[in-house]
Amino acid sequence: MNIVDNLYSSGPMAPVCQIKEHLAIWTEQRWVGFQAENIEPVPRSSVNIVDLVEITAMGTLAPNQQTAGRVLEILKVNANELVHYRWFVLDDVEGQLWQLAHMARFAPRGGQAGVNLFTPAHDPWLATTTFWVLGGPGDKDARIGCTNISGATLPQARLGFWGFRYILTKEERVHPNARYLPAQGF
Repeated sequence: MNIVDNLYSSGPMAPVCQIKEHLAIWTEQRWVGFQAENIEPVPRSSVNIVDLVEITAMGTLAPNQQTAGRVLEILKVNANELVHYRWFVLDDVEGQLWQLAHMARFAPRGGQAGVNLFTPAHDPWLATTTFWVLGGPGDKDARIGCTNISGATLPQARLGFWGFRYILTKEERVHPNARYLPAQGF
């Protein structure tokens, strides 16, 4: 089995395959075969910034107040796509990620790890914030929420996202030379 070796690499983010390479993606409780038809950075030359206070029309975010996990338009995925993101916060909030019908990600038993202003202190490349979304049937879009951990009322709760978008063609079976990617649905 050829596991993708730069899944959570502590270095600059890079695509996990090249165009026309084969992927085996863990989804729906099994390995499914795909071929990459195109790869592009998302966004093209900067970072997508989202303000959850603005999107939710909350006005402000009080101390310890949360925004519910919600699907963000910039993170939506089409049926033939895989997206590969890293993310960070710009304000004193802790961001949370949910996938697959509100399944908490980065959630060992007893809690959920979030992304906050201190994340880059122990992970300068933000490799541990990596997440994947495979488009297709069912509820697969990522949901993002946050909690104000500052102790003060905040007028904004900004998060940044960047990564790669892969256009995929589904294959009848997993190719023998496929690179295995445990993307979602663990």
